[in-house]
Amino acid sequence: MDPLTLIGIALVFVAIIVSTLIDGNSFGPLIGPSSLLLVLVGTIGATFAGYRMDAVKKLPQGLIVALTGTPDDADELVTQLMQYAEAARKEGILALETGLEDMDNQFLATGLQLVVDGLESEEVREVMEAEITAMEARHDVMIGMYKKLVEYAPTLGMIGTVIGLVNILGNLADPAALGTGMALALLTTLYGVVFANIFFSPIGAKLAVLNELEVMTRELTVEGVISIREGASPRHLVEKLEAYLQPDLRVGSKARLERAA
Repeated sequence: MDPLTLIGIALVFVAIIVSTLIDGNSFGPLIGPSSLLLVLVGTIGATFAGYRMDAVKKLPQGLIVALTGTPDDADELVTQLMQYAEAARKEGILALETGLEDMDNQFLATGLQLVVDGLESEEVREVMEAEITAMEARHDVMIGMYKKLVEYAPTLGMIGTVIGLVNILGNLADPAALGTGMALALLTTLYGVVFANIFFSPIGAKLAVLNELEVMTRELTVEGVISIREGASPRHLVEKLEAYLQPDLRVGSKARLERAA
């Protein structure tokens, strides 16, 4: 689990609370159940209106993934593919079939099974890249929903403010209520801006980052599986796949063999 997203959001809310209270201001006026209801329910409703039910049902899942999801370890994946390349050269391609059903990485298992089944390199690449494309399409829908939440939240905040101003202008006979009414009217705008930029936007950004990392590890997997299919040596495979890693993780095949032993 990567806690930075949750920590970052929490820090922003702490900063808002502390900056409000530090000069002796009251936090009470910033609490408005009706404003909160309008912004949250209205924003979610407007977003739901533009998507199918099967996509909407996964909106909470996107939140969980953003807060707790971690991509596959690309460094460990290179070592794993190196071991499969070594096994294929020593024992033959059919030796790769052992343990595929129990493998956690189903994308890698699918690729290796295609190799074991005797498909040509281009056929293996075509199947695996089609799966990557389908995965990106699913992720784009989820990221798109959070982008819509970012768009709609300030709009619903402005709608609440306009409603409040209309009520104020319709009750000018009571000057004492003008200040309170104006505060409540502006509160919905505050809620809209806060939820859009402090909650929905970071969640969408984190999902986009996780998507990019997952695409990268899957592309690495494709190149590794194709290299195994073509009989590449473990050393050559590692040199090829380490190009996907950060420079400090490029340790070479010898170090990986020693580490895996």
